[in-house]
Amino acid sequence: MSVVVKHMVLDNFVKKSGTDDLLSLDPNDLLSHHLMIVGATGNGKSTSLLSLVESLQQLQQTSIIFDATGEYSQIPHAMTYTLGEDANLDFAELAAYDVAHILGINSDHLMPKIAMAIESLRIQKNVIKQNGTYIKVNKKLTAFNQEQQKLSVFGSDYDATLLMSQVIQEFAVPYGDAKANYELLGQEINHAAIRSQWHELLSGQSRVGNPTLNRVFNMHHNQDDHQATQIDLFYILKLFSERRSQQRTLVIDVSQLKTGSAVSRLVLSLLLKKLLAIRTASISRFPITIFLDEAHRYMPDNQAQLNDTGLFKILREGRKYGIYSVVSTQSPLDIPAQLSGQFGSVLVHQLNNPDELQQIVTLNNMANYGHLAVGQAILKMDRHPDSILVDVVNPTTTHDTASPEFK
Repeated sequence: MSVVVKHMVLDNFVKKSGTDDLLSLDPNDLLSHHLMIVGATGNGKSTSLLSLVESLQQLQQTSIIFDATGEYSQIPHAMTYTLGEDANLDFAELAAYDVAHILGINSDHLMPKIAMAIESLRIQKNVIKQNGTYIKVNKKLTAFNQEQQKLSVFGSDYDATLLMSQVIQEFAVPYGDAKANYELLGQEINHAAIRSQWHELLSGQSRVGNPTLNRVFNMHHNQDDHQATQIDLFYILKLFSERRSQQRTLVIDVSQLKTGSAVSRLVLSLLLKKLLAIRTASISRFPITIFLDEAHRYMPDNQAQLNDTGLFKILREGRKYGIYSVVSTQSPLDIPAQLSGQFGSVLVHQLNNPDELQQIVTLNNMANYGHLAVGQAILKMDRHPDSILVDVVNPTTTHDTASPEFK
């Protein structure tokens, strides 16, 4: 395959298989239409990912690794932030829909109550400037409307640890008889309605009190406690994606959350959405390559929710804002068809299932994909009609993902 070099080149990533001849690759051909790395466990996916990271480092190119397992936290020449230790996500910046799902709340009846509770707690903290919940029983509607209007010029932070207590206040209703006063937000709490939602309310309260989630999210929003030693990860993403710096590799370690859990997937999705939102609003357009290892960790349980995930939005919209993705997976079948078509380049290590090969429509039949050696792969790049058999250059970074052996 003849490679036409247009600008800078990646010349230490792969070599022609069976030789020491390094291939000079145009990163625009390899990355600008996204790259998928696939292959069975132990055949070189992680090595390929790390080798590409190091190649981009040598060219002083910006990359971000979203690390769900903590396996990439020791990469040299990188800035690493661990969510829940030295970094957090600001709960106050999350939409009510995302807050509800983090708290395990899926009820259509409680979703609007979560949004109302967030607004009430913001009024309590930023307008009334008092601790505790915002009491809605016997609150005049006119007074509430005035406080609502004032909130638009005040801060948006709130004490998320009070969220479930505030949700109960959102069940304030008028009396159900002639004593009803419709100039008030409510005169009593609708306890029957609360009982019908009690299971999810208890689940939400349990998560609000979870120490790990309190470390991961700045729930208290109190600068006087231990959270002040953490930095807002959204802020780091903004700085990193808008300004070039000497250390251009950022590792975001989210391994404090259970790998593959609903909260872990949601957090990863939120980070990708935030990155896209930052780039959309920014004039910066230098390329950023993001690395997502093991694609199944980013997929929702319900495929109907796929279109709302950060991964879907990044793959569909990221390129026009200079965000290019490298996604690895054990099987291309892990990636839904509506996403797999977004990858212009593929690097295929050993695959043993014929159905997996059919998922990658750009490949030809030049090799037996079930008998590739460890570290050997087929490379098919965007804009090039032919595939090429390559050996991935071993990175200097150690990354032990081998299965334990019997001894």
